[in-house]
Amino acid sequence: MSPGEQPRTRHRLQLPRDTSPADVLSMVRNVRPGAMLGEDGTIDLGDGTFLEPDHSPRGAGRWSIDTPWDREVPLPEGMVDSHGYGRAFPEGMPFGVERQALDLAWSLGRRLYGAVVTDAGVRLEPHPFQVRDLTVVSPHALAPESLAQLLAPLEPDAQLDEVPEDVVRSGYSVTIPLPEAEEIALRVGRSSRPTALSALDWVEDAVDYELVHLTADPEEDAIEVPSSETSERWQHVYQRIGRIAGLLAETVGGYVVDLEGFLVDPSDLA
Repeated sequence: MSPGEQPRTRHRLQLPRDTSPADVLSMVRNVRPGAMLGEDGTIDLGDGTFLEPDHSPRGAGRWSIDTPWDREVPLPEGMVDSHGYGRAFPEGMPFGVERQALDLAWSLGRRLYGAVVTDAGVRLEPHPFQVRDLTVVSPHALAPESLAQLLAPLEPDAQLDEVPEDVVRSGYSVTIPLPEAEEIALRVGRSSRPTALSALDWVEDAVDYELVHLTADPEEDAIEVPSSETSERWQHVYQRIGRIAGLLAETVGGYVVDLEGFLVDPSDLA
């Protein structure tokens, strides 16, 4: 390495062997639309980072993340994080471009049932229901009463929150009670315009139907490895949110995206 050149490192992304490289590229472009595919299958993520497929005989589903090395101070003692970075990088947390590349790999592992192996050999296995929130982005807005009527057969306990007087079709919410003092909040408002949908001509005026899991313990989302009881509860809540999102997408049209900006096929939510 020449003087002044930034050091580099390599992490690994391990996906199921039958994962299509085209699916990986499609998912990457949900959040990095400028990602470029090279002739050898390498995905240029920008900022000097690359996702390289393993072409060896046993390399199906394996990718390397080639990225600049950039670390900051370690995670404070006693603090936990959902990604497991504090455990994997005790000498200093990934920062900047390296952190962004690792976050992308972690998210791909979450969505595609894989794992990340760090440059130090530490394995990170994202829980598939760590991210449970979904948003339906639609060109059509439902009036509060219409949304309440739509939800009633599926969620009879859903409660339309107090609607401000000037609200016609956005800027209101619905609360769906869950066991153990938890809730699903359905918030209707102007769209945040996800990157994955930026090419659509109607997205500037779109409406978000945001479905958020409100846990009884706000610290729960920082758990890296949930207990079997928590895991089962997360799965149940995600499936419930998914059914609502599927109903909304079928009724008002549009697309479903998860909290990290990745598109979700409504057929996977049934």
